[in-house]
Amino acid sequence: MKKISDILELKKTAIRGLEKFLYDNPEIEMEEFKAKEKFIELLRRENFIINKEIEGLPTAFVAHKSSGDGPSIGIVAEYDALPGMGHACGHNLIGAIGFGTAVTLAELLTDINGSVYLFGAPAEETGRGKPGLLAGGWFKKVDVAMMAHPMKFTALASNLVNLEGYDVTFHGRASHAAGSPESGVNALDAAVTFYGAVGLMRQQMLDGSRVHMIVTNGGTAVNIIPDTASLRVEIRHEDIKYFRKLVNKIMAIARSAAQTAGCTVDIKMFEPPIACMKNNKVMIDLYKNHLHTAGITEYLEDFRTGGCSDMGNVSQEIPSIHPWMKMVGPDSDGHTLEFLKDADSPFAIEQMYKVIECLAGVGADILRDPHLLNDIRKDFEKTQ
Repeated sequence: MKKISDILELKKTAIRGLEKFLYDNPEIEMEEFKAKEKFIELLRRENFIINKEIEGLPTAFVAHKSSGDGPSIGIVAEYDALPGMGHACGHNLIGAIGFGTAVTLAELLTDINGSVYLFGAPAEETGRGKPGLLAGGWFKKVDVAMMAHPMKFTALASNLVNLEGYDVTFHGRASHAAGSPESGVNALDAAVTFYGAVGLMRQQMLDGSRVHMIVTNGGTAVNIIPDTASLRVEIRHEDIKYFRKLVNKIMAIARSAAQTAGCTVDIKMFEPPIACMKNNKVMIDLYKNHLHTAGITEYLEDFRTGGCSDMGNVSQEIPSIHPWMKMVGPDSDGHTLEFLKDADSPFAIEQMYKVIECLAGVGADILRDPHLLNDIRKDFEKTQ
C-alpha cells in the first residue's frame, strides 16, 4: 500500500510551484482566471477529469479522479486575493493545500475504489464561490468535504458564524435646503436614525453579535435635502435561531426609521448568506491523529471567532472540517501586511506540506475503511 508521505514527496515541486504562482499573481474575487488555468494545467498532468464550465462562476472548476464505487472525498481550494493587499489571507496556501491534498490522495485510487474531487471555489471573500457550487449540485458528488486555513495558531475546529449583508436604501423627496426645506423629506435623517438606533441596541445584543455598517450614499449636494440615502449592513452571530431574531429586529428598525422620517425603504441582500460551521467530530478526531503523527501536539480544540466562511454553507449540506494551521508568525493577523509577508515564508511552506499530509491522511482513512462514513453521517445528523 502506498504511503501518503512518499506520494507527497513526489508532488512537492508542483505544489510549491502552484503556491508561488498564486502568491505572485493575486487576483480578486471572480477575476481569478490565471489561477483557474494554472490549476487546470497542473491537474491535467495528473490525469484528472476537469469540468471547466460552472454556471454563474466563470473562475470556478471541478476536477476528479475515480477508480469505481467507494467513498467520494471532496477537497476545497480557494484562491481569490484581497483588493489591494494580495494574498494577505493566505489563499495562495489554501489553493496549494487543496491541490496537493487532492493529487496526493488520488494516487491511492490505483489500489482502492473511490473518488477524489477538487472543488475550485473562487470568491471566498465575498461568499459567492461555494454557495454557487452548492446551488449547482456539485457537492452532491462527495461524501465529505475538507479544507484548511492558515493562521497564527493551530485549531481543530472553529465556530465560523452566520452572516448576512444588506443594502438599506431610504427614499425621501429632494428640495432646496435653504429656500424650501419644509418641502423636502430627508432620506439622510432616516439613515442616521437607523444607524444610531442600531448602535444603541448593541448593549442588549447577545455576546458574539456583530453589526457593522457604512454609509454608501448620504446625498449629492449640501444645499439639497437628500432624496436618497443608503447604508450597507452586515450582521453576524453563531447561533442560527438568535441570528434570525437579530436580523429581523434590525430590519424592523430600518422600517421604523423610514416611517419616522416620512420615507420609504428598500432592503436588498447584497451577498449570499453565509452559514455557521457544522464541525464533524469523527473527521476532526481523524485529523487530530494525523496532526500527532506529523509531530504537532500544541493546538486548540475549538477556536471561537466572529469571522465566517462559505465553507460553513458546505458543512450544513455534507460532513466537513475546516481546521486552522499555524503557518504565520504570532503577530500576523489576517488581512494585514504582516500576514501577506508571512504567507510565502519558508515556515508557511513547511507547514503547508504538513497540513496536506494530515488532510490526505483523513481522506485515506475513509477510502481504506468505508465503514467510517456511517459514524461520520451519524455525527452529522445529530449535530446542530
